[in-house]
Amino acid sequence: MGQKHYMLTEIQTKEYASGFLLDQIHNESRNWGAVLEGPDKDLEPLFIYMMSKDYIEIADDNLYHITPQGIEKLDNLKLRYEEYLSHFDIFSAVDLEEGTFAFEKFFEMDEDEWDDYIEQERFIDLRIAVAWFKKINPADFVFLNFLKEGFFDTNKDGWQFDLLSGLTWEQVENVVDQAVQLEDLGFKDDDGAWISGEVVIEDILTQGAKLNAKLHLEEEHLNQQDHIHDNDFSDENKETQFVTTHESYYDPFYISPIWFLF
Repeated sequence: MGQKHYMLTEIQTKEYASGFLLDQIHNESRNWGAVLEGPDKDLEPLFIYMMSKDYIEIADDNLYHITPQGIEKLDNLKLRYEEYLSHFDIFSAVDLEEGTFAFEKFFEMDEDEWDDYIEQERFIDLRIAVAWFKKINPADFVFLNFLKEGFFDTNKDGWQFDLLSGLTWEQVENVVDQAVQLEDLGFKDDDGAWISGEVVIEDILTQGAKLNAKLHLEEEHLNQQDHIHDNDFSDENKETQFVTTHESYYDPFYISPIWFLF
């Protein structure tokens, strides 16, 4: 772990930043005029890029408006976010020694207890290793988790500059580099045979998918009983059903096509 090898391209960072800004325009009703002022001037390269990709256009009111192509990109981002929460967040805390998941106890704790529980050193974040195995761009997981954690805070002074700053995207690269990698999971068994990281992650993916389905059934059961749990398992703002069935993920090699669309 910790070796520098992953680098985002300029196009990738602009696509991530565009997704965030399109959400601000379309869902948060933020208005930007063709002539940017103050700190918003830092967003000018991004608006130029989004215009070149036909994500936005300048309407008669001289404001930037999202286009059908921009809405398509935003819909794709939403689907990825839902897919990430529904199927991959569970791999953020795995006890490799015991072969257990922190999420097994998710509904047994309130929010504060849960936050303390998953900080235990025995739990390892395997989301990046899962992404590599699935041939999903690992930076997608990091960016989506940044969105989940409110990393891009528009109430913060200078957020416009930060959105395009190289330092911001270096943080994404660093998360990928410092995470547990597939090769880190390999080990020798009691007979001295080498068990590859790919074999380990296959088993983890299969177990995680079945636990995930169980947890969502439990949440549905609680919701039907009008029981409000302090620790909701899925996105409370989600309006659609899961992108794919949980059974699809019982196959560790299954990859939803949503990760290969922009």
